[in-house]
Amino acid sequence: MPHFQSAPTIRRFSMLIVALVVGFFFANDALAQSQPRFGGPDSSAPLHRLSYEDISHAPLDTLLRRYVDCNGMVCYSRWRNQCYDVRELEAYLHGLSQVDADLPARREAKMAYYINAYNAMTLWGILHEYPVASIQRIDGKRTQFAIFDDLQLWDGESYRSLNGIENDVLRPLGDPRIHFALVCAARGCPRLRNRAYTADALQWQLEDNAREFFSSHARFHISRITRTVQMSPILEWYRDDFGQTDHEVVSTVFAYLPQQDRQWLSQHCDWRLKYLGYDWSLNDQCPTLAVKVAAIPYHTYSIASPALKRIKTMLSSSDGVAEAVACDAGQ
Repeated sequence: MPHFQSAPTIRRFSMLIVALVVGFFFANDALAQSQPRFGGPDSSAPLHRLSYEDISHAPLDTLLRRYVDCNGMVCYSRWRNQCYDVRELEAYLHGLSQVDADLPARREAKMAYYINAYNAMTLWGILHEYPVASIQRIDGKRTQFAIFDDLQLWDGESYRSLNGIENDVLRPLGDPRIHFALVCAARGCPRLRNRAYTADALQWQLEDNAREFFSSHARFHISRITRTVQMSPILEWYRDDFGQTDHEVVSTVFAYLPQQDRQWLSQHCDWRLKYLGYDWSLNDQCPTLAVKVAAIPYHTYSIASPALKRIKTMLSSSDGVAEAVACDAGQ
C-alpha cells in the first residue's frame, strides 16, 4: 500500500524547495552583480574562435554614433532607457570573448580590440549604475561592484578587468598614445570618439586623439609669464610611459602640442612642469538635475586640487625641517 504524506507535510516540503530555488537564484544574481563578467571559456569554443582581425566592432560603432556627440559626451539617460541598445552593448561585449590570441593578427588589430573593450566595458558599468555623478562612486563600497577591478571580460585566455586591460595588455605594447584613447567616463579623460577603433584606422585615430587632447586648455596650456607648462595629471600618473624627466615627458608629446606652444618651447628651456587638476565628474551629455548637482564637488575639486597639493607639499616640507632641527638639537 503506497504511503502518502499528509497535506501539511507536503506544503512544508514544497516551501522548502521553493526557498532553496529562490535562494540559489538570488545567490547567483548577487555573485553576478558583485563581479559582472562577459563571456567565458565556453564562449570561445574552437569552432567559433576568431582572430583580432575578424572581431567586428560595427555594433559598438553604431551605438557610439547614436549616443556620443562630437565632444565625446554621452547621453547615458537616453541610452539606459533604450533596453534594446543596452542589450546590444552587452551582446558586443560577449562577442569579444570569441577572440583567439594565438591566431595571426596585426598589432593594430589587437590594440583596437582592447581599446574598444575598455571603453565599452566602462560604458556598460556606467549604464548599469546610472544615475551616478562620477565613476569614482562605482567603487564596490557604495555600489555592488568596483568598476575598475570587478567588471571583467574573457579575452580568450583569461578574465581581464579594466585595470588589467590597461596595465597588463596595452601599456606593455609601448605606445603612450593609448592614454589618449582609453576613456574612464570622466570629463578629465580624453574625448570618447563617437566611432569604434579599427585596425586600418588606428594610427590616424591615435594621432588625432593626441592632438585633440592637447588642444584643450583644461588638459594643457603654458603660462608664459611664469614659464610654467601645465599638463593633465594623466601624464603624471603614467610617467613611466612618457619619460623619466620633465623634458622627456614634453619631448614625447611635443609633436601633438599646438603650433604656437611648440614654437615657444623650442625657444625656451627654462620652464617648469606642473600638473593640472582632474575632473572626475561624469562625461554626461544630458545629465539629470540630481547628477548635475552631485557633480559640482568633483568639478570644484579639480580646480582647487593643484593649490591644495602645493599646500600639502609645503606642510610636509615644514614637518621635515622641524624634524631635522629637533634631531640637531638633540645631538
